[in-house]
Amino acid sequence: MQVTLKNSFTIDQPIERVWKFLSDPYKVAPCLPGAEILEAVDEKTYKGAIKMKLGPFTSQFKGEVVIEHLDEAAHEIRMVGKGKDVKGTGSASMTISGKLKALPDGGTEMESQSDLIISGKLAQFGSRMIEDVSKSMFRKFTEAFSARLAAEAAGEAPPETEPGDNAVSVTEVAGAVVRGAMGRLFGKGEKE
Repeated sequence: MQVTLKNSFTIDQPIERVWKFLSDPYKVAPCLPGAEILEAVDEKTYKGAIKMKLGPFTSQFKGEVVIEHLDEAAHEIRMVGKGKDVKGTGSASMTISGKLKALPDGGTEMESQSDLIISGKLAQFGSRMIEDVSKSMFRKFTEAFSARLAAEAAGEAPPETEPGDNAVSVTEVAGAVVRGAMGRLFGKGEKE
């Protein structure tokens, strides 16, 4: 199953500060719910893990993230991550592209596109639920990214996060199931 998501958000920080933070995998990984870097292979390749909880199911993927494109002048980054479920029940790959744009008020806009391919147990939930959970994770990422960046800019310690922590609630999952069922009932079938 493949899902493409496009998102954007604004940060009340100058573009150079945001870029410096965004281009450091050790600063960004704790912002992504459930993600952690396990080791650096080289300056563009990292081994890592991500844990996802979807209702009663928890999946942990281990794999590799490669920074394929890093353009400081244009403030663009593209990363590719691939991993396998540690229980052998599936795999996932994701290409994430991000671009920063300076705003007139001194803030920064970040636009991103994520192309996610999932196979195995998580793919059974369908694209609508995966999209909803991905949107929830992106919201949590933007909150953590903004908070950690603001703390760094103020010279404070970043907010605490637990490696591998991901609180995708049962309410979020239930909402996705209801929306999927309603879509099927009213002829807006779920895409797989």
